Amino acid sequence: MIGQSAQTAPSESKDSVPGPDASEWEFEKRGTVGIWFMQGWQGYTDEDLEAASDHYRERGKRADITATLAVFGDDTTLPAETQEYMDEEWSRNGEYTGVDRIGFVSDGTTAMAVRSNVEVPGATVESVRDLDDAVAWARD
Repeated sequence: MIGQSAQTAPSESKDSVPGPDASEWEFEKRGTVGIWFMQGWQGYTDEDLEAASDHYRERGKRADITATLAVFGDDTTLPAETQEYMDEEWSRNGEYTGVDRIGFVSDGTTAMAVRSNVEVPGATVESVRDLDDAVAWARD
């Protein structure tokens, strides 16, 4: 399962950017790939989703990140208002970071649903079912 392997997967490097202490997401970096783990996410309140977006923009734009991945857990649900926010804001976030590849990872359909609505000029956007495959894709 992605949720289990994501939490136990070894990290080449960890880095933190100030964010909410009581958040439902974690950040990890593997080489030049920034990975945001969103396990168990049931759809954030506006404030929490904005905090995750702020972290993504500010951390993703740094020169040591060339690709980003958002990993969704099996229990993730995306209410319509969350999907609308992601469609608009995450497309802008991806463009802001300037990364070459943006991936969404889940065992189920969540990654495909998010990917289908995110468009970032100049970047390849993909959905992948396995974290290791996603990291390999992001590094290509």
